[in-house]
Formats: sequence, C-alpha cells, structure tokens
Amino acid sequence: MTGFDPFAAALNNMTAAKPPSAAAEQRPLTRAQADLKQAVELLEAMNTVSDGVKRNYLRRVKDFPALVMQVGLAQAVAFSVEKAGKSDDDDRGGAHRLLLNHLYAVWRPETQGQPVQLDDGKGREHVLKFLQDLSTAEYRHLTRRTLSAWVYFRRLSESVLDPDGKLGEERP
Repeated sequence: MTGFDPFAAALNNMTAAKPPSAAAEQRPLTRAQADLKQAVELLEAMNTVSDGVKRNYLRRVKDFPALVMQVGLAQAVAFSVEKAGKSDDDDRGGAHRLLLNHLYAVWRPETQGQPVQLDDGKGREHVLKFLQDLSTAEYRHLTRRTLSAWVYFRRLSESVLDPDGKLGEERP
C-alpha cells in the first residue's frame, strides 16, 4: 500500500535545502558580529606594517584590557597617547598609534576606520578631548563598549598578524 506518510514528508521538508529568504539577507548585524567584522578589517589592513610594529602591537593589544580595568579608560588612553607621540621610527610609538586608531574606530564607527591623525599633538588631543567631553554615564558605557569590542582584537590579532608564530618568538 502506497499511502501518504506524514513523518517522511515532514522529514523531507526539514532536510531539503532551502534558498535563503530575502529577509535573511537584509538582517542587520548584531553588535558582536559588527565588532568581529571591524576587528578583522582593521587587523588585515595592518599587513603593510613592519614586523617590529606588529610585535609591539600584539603586546599592547593583549595588555590593554587589564590596563583599562586597573587605571580606567581615560588613563589607559592617555598612556597610549603619550607613547604614540614618539618618533615615527619607533616601533612602540607606531603600535600605540595603531591601537589608538582602532579604539577610535570602535568608539566612532561612522568614521569607517579612517585613522585619526596622531602624528601631531592636535590629533592626540582630539582623542583625549573626545573622552573628556563625555558624561559619566557615557564614559562608563564607552568603557564597557571598548572592553567588549576589544575581545575580538585580542583574540584575532595573533592569528591575523602572526599566523606562523614568528613574531612572538624570543630573538637572541
């Protein structure tokens, strides 16, 4: 007897490949997905940077959340602003400039990752002024926002910047 088997029909419906709906393509990214995408884009854009700057950036990106939790966001940023003011030949200064640009991209996504000109004092003051103009509630929110987005920078930095593991090795 060949009758209709509802169980088999239901199983076929569940396992059949369905084309994605138009609504699924237009669904906005969650904040975590947007942070992940932004981190990958900004880290991949560092491919032209020297190995010394990458090595220093890897150290800075790992230590930054602990520094924020110990001394606060403004003080951690002020530390990086001071170190970013070093000469362009300094690998540490370059790493701090990149870190500050990545922070600013997290804070101001409408800038589309365009770097803040940190080479002069005016650009560095711009980053600090941005933090100073925030209310207490906005500052606390920005601190939480920075730490939540920084998870992706921290996790992905090593795999994107140093996939072979050569930068983390101790040099004689």
